[in-house]
Amino acid sequence: MAQTATKTNGTTKTPEPSAPSDSEALSEQIKTLRGDVSALAELVGDIGKRRGAEYKAAGEAKAQEMRGKGEDALHEAGMRVAQLENDARGQIQANPFQAIGLAAAVGFLIGYIGSRR
Repeated sequence: MAQTATKTNGTTKTPEPSAPSDSEALSEQIKTLRGDVSALAELVGDIGKRRGAEYKAAGEAKAQEMRGKGEDALHEAGMRVAQLENDARGQIQANPFQAIGLAAAVGFLIGYIGSRR
């Protein structure tokens, strides 16, 4: 737009440069806001991905730890069962008549309970 000078009461006025209209200013602010919201959404997404990866790694580490503890407990239980089996075998060999009497008593008890039903 061309600027023209106007005279009023002996003074010369130059019109101000044309300011953007309110709708144009609002439109620019909305564009800026959209860009800011987009950047914020991207940042939140990045944070979520990073935390998700951290939680996944922590969960996998805890699962591995628990798996190791479970394997240790299973191995220990197997060793205890083997030891009890060896102790029972030793007792049977040391006292064979007592073992036969105990086996007969347990068999009789199981038969008695089973016949009552």
